[in-house]
Amino acid sequence: MTPAIHVDPDFEKEFPGASASATEASANLLHTASLLLDEINRHRGTVTRLSPSACQVLAVLDGAAEPLSSSEIAARLLVTTASMTSLLDTLERQALVRRVRHPDDRRKVLVGITDAGQKTIDEVMPMVHAANATALSALSEKERAQLTALLSRLQDHLATTSGTELPAPGPRRRPARR
Repeated sequence: MTPAIHVDPDFEKEFPGASASATEASANLLHTASLLLDEINRHRGTVTRLSPSACQVLAVLDGAAEPLSSSEIAARLLVTTASMTSLLDTLERQALVRRVRHPDDRRKVLVGITDAGQKTIDEVMPMVHAANATALSALSEKERAQLTALLSRLQDHLATTSGTELPAPGPRRRPARR
């Protein structure tokens, strides 16, 4: 079992104004997310050679049930439209998505999933959901609900405080070298 990440006992002395528990929680959250993504990607890789981002695009289009603009896909995936263009070009070359004119505004282009793209995502998503279920089987239903509630609360807080100034941190106090 991978041990939890801990900070040194003198952490708050070295970093005045910092919180040892917040740093430990952040480090462990990021480490857990990385392990979970690695596990999902390992299983996804048994089904397709597409990148995780490509699979996410197909999943967004599958879930939308209608063609979307590239900017809408980028917003749903939290990526830039510039990186989305290159990814969509690749998926279009592989015949997994198609670009179509907007029905009401011929200047706009929408992206839809093809039958081949639908077949691919229909194979990938059961594997992703099985990997999620297996990874989180260490937690009870109640614990998963608690985790989801805590993450939701943290997400709301981050959305509210995004862009606000941090309090001025104290200078780092390096321990004496031995």
